[in-house]
Amino acid sequence: MSDVLFHAAPAAIRDLSDRLSTLIAEMPADRATRLSQMLAIEEHDRPRMVLTGFYSSGKSTLVKALTDEAAEVVIDSAVATDKVEVFDWDGLVDLVDTPGVQAGLVEHDAMAEEALRSADLVLFTVTVDLFDDRMIAHLKHVTEDLRKAPQLLIVITKCRTLPAAPGVRDDAVRTALGTFADYVPWVECDAKTYLDGLHEQDPSKAARRLDASRMAQVREAINQIAQERGELARFRVPLQQIALVAGEALASISDSPDEEAILAVLARQRRALTNRRGLIESALDRQAAEFRTACIRAAEELADTAESIDDSASQDRADLDAASARLNERLDEAHRAFTDSVNRVLNAQLADFTSEVREIEASPYAHQLAELDIQGDIDSTVSPVDTGLDEAPSQKRTGLPNWAPKAADHLKNFQKNWGAGDGVRQAAGSPGHKIVYGVGKHLGVKFKPYQAVRMANKIGQVAKYGSIAIPVALEAYSILQEERAETAAIKEQMRRRNAIIGGVLAQCDSIATDILTHVRGELEAGFGGAVREIDAVNQTVRDNQAYRSELNSALIAVQSEAQSMLDRLGVAALEA
Repeated sequence: MSDVLFHAAPAAIRDLSDRLSTLIAEMPADRATRLSQMLAIEEHDRPRMVLTGFYSSGKSTLVKALTDEAAEVVIDSAVATDKVEVFDWDGLVDLVDTPGVQAGLVEHDAMAEEALRSADLVLFTVTVDLFDDRMIAHLKHVTEDLRKAPQLLIVITKCRTLPAAPGVRDDAVRTALGTFADYVPWVECDAKTYLDGLHEQDPSKAARRLDASRMAQVREAINQIAQERGELARFRVPLQQIALVAGEALASISDSPDEEAILAVLARQRRALTNRRGLIESALDRQAAEFRTACIRAAEELADTAESIDDSASQDRADLDAASARLNERLDEAHRAFTDSVNRVLNAQLADFTSEVREIEASPYAHQLAELDIQGDIDSTVSPVDTGLDEAPSQKRTGLPNWAPKAADHLKNFQKNWGAGDGVRQAAGSPGHKIVYGVGKHLGVKFKPYQAVRMANKIGQVAKYGSIAIPVALEAYSILQEERAETAAIKEQMRRRNAIIGGVLAQCDSIATDILTHVRGELEAGFGGAVREIDAVNQTVRDNQAYRSELNSALIAVQSEAQSMLDRLGVAALEA
């Protein structure tokens, strides 16, 4: 059964952190204090997954199925949920079931509205009867007014109660979403069939019911939207910290001076790579946020012009055409500034990383390894894996351990690749140089100025022509006199404004995602490859040690499980 990473990742963090804290407590006090301080992880509020939709649209049943009946949900054919119900999903995720909207109960709509505003992820439920005008109005409210489109998943419930011809449901969803049709995913399921499968005694029948329910697809869709929208990014830092502290703990209990030296250098190299990658990604996220802000401001200017035309006597459309042209220019400028900043961030951060590598090479442990004269002893008889008692710290080896050749090659290559020359830009062929070159080549091919203008034009056309309510609203406003009609015109004006900004943001987010996905792929190839090489050398050293200590084995398990969850998050994000 596939799990939901939105739930599984914080579960792994809680479990691994608790296990590692217990293991650290068994170590000598001075080491335990230092490692415990390193393990301190900043607390984050639990993510909120909010379900919204009409009454009897299957929200409560879906909550019960998602939690495998752990949530104590009342399911009734009448209006079952008359208040906001928050279900503690294993202390990791708040699942929020809201009252059905558009049922003529103003207080229910208000409660659902409040829950939606604080949602990290929204599951918009609709039955196989699909959308009517009221449902479409609520969907537009969620996507345009609340701007929850990037965090939205549409779930068609009770899918086994009524068959549908191929394409019918997809067309209905796309029509209801309008301009957001290409950005909001949808999935269909039958939560009741899933719950029936949980109670089915016949294993084969149970498996068929669980498969037919399509709840696995719902979980995968939740994972996908969380990965694409960055909702899982919050879990990477604590997992990285757990893996790092476990590695430091392993290094600190090494009983060989030479092993302690190589493991300490490897740990510093790994920490430097991980931290630098985090700094790069944080800086790039800030640049993406500035790009997004610039796009919003440009879109707001067009919306301001449209509103000024509403209020003018002449209602000259030429002003709107000029504003559309300015929007294209502003978006083009924002896009160029964003791509330039990406290159600046990479060059500056990688240059700083070179200096950090040199500091590692100048450390006492690195000098100790250099003094071993590993290369000169490579041809001598290599001692077998030590399976005896712990070696006394003062004892000198007569030969080199099995890890020595591989470690020597790694240290040599790491210095050449990451610390050569006066900076990575002069180290042709190094991973750092390849990262800068690969990103620059991607930006040069796909985002040359003339193509950037084309993208900006596309955004301008969506903002200009996609909001067809502009001329309609102008004409309607001119003939509406009564106070109630004026209120309706103002609401339409606000909806048009949100639609303009939402359309521009959809394109902006698409551009930013494309660039950052490629950059992260280059970082994974360079930094990820170096981390894997470090781990391979580390494993070679570990294989040569006598893994007799339960503490040692337990620390390795924690580090491995933390890295495994990180790999799941990282690979999924690159594939998204």
